[in-house]
Amino acid sequence: MREISMTIEETARKAVGLILPILFATGIPFFVLHGLEPFLQWTWSGVLVFFLCLVIGVPVHELLHALVFGMFARGGYKSVKFGIEPRTYTPYCHCTSPIRVQYYRLGALMPLLVLGVVPYVAALFTGSLGFWVFGYVYMIGAGGDLVAVKMLKKIPGHKKVLDHPEKMGFFLID
Repeated sequence: MREISMTIEETARKAVGLILPILFATGIPFFVLHGLEPFLQWTWSGVLVFFLCLVIGVPVHELLHALVFGMFARGGYKSVKFGIEPRTYTPYCHCTSPIRVQYYRLGALMPLLVLGVVPYVAALFTGSLGFWVFGYVYMIGAGGDLVAVKMLKKIPGHKKVLDHPEKMGFFLID
């Protein structure tokens, strides 16, 4: 087994580099299509619902990882564990059984797609600033997941990996 990993702090530093590129990549098309009009449609109740949705999105993000990992891990859903990294207070989903790289990638990307891309696309069609900001926040929230997928870049999908129990990364099973 070969370890491919980095600390949570290293991962966070890499993920921070995505903030501005994602802001421009999502913000420019949204504002070209809808202008400043969406800013004028906010209400206090809308802001409250938005923040409630943001809070609920955190466990949903981890559950989306678990959904895929549990489907494809040898041990099924019994292999999925949740926790909060104590130094950074980062929630995580951990798979204790080996999983094929193609499914690990899918599990890593699922929150980005469901909580980031889908609301963003909805924002483009509806002009909802709330959907745009929600999608943007969860695209940024998937920064660590994108770092993990990048770490898997050169590994064929049929290979198996075992989630690292303490760091961001995995062990490549030969």
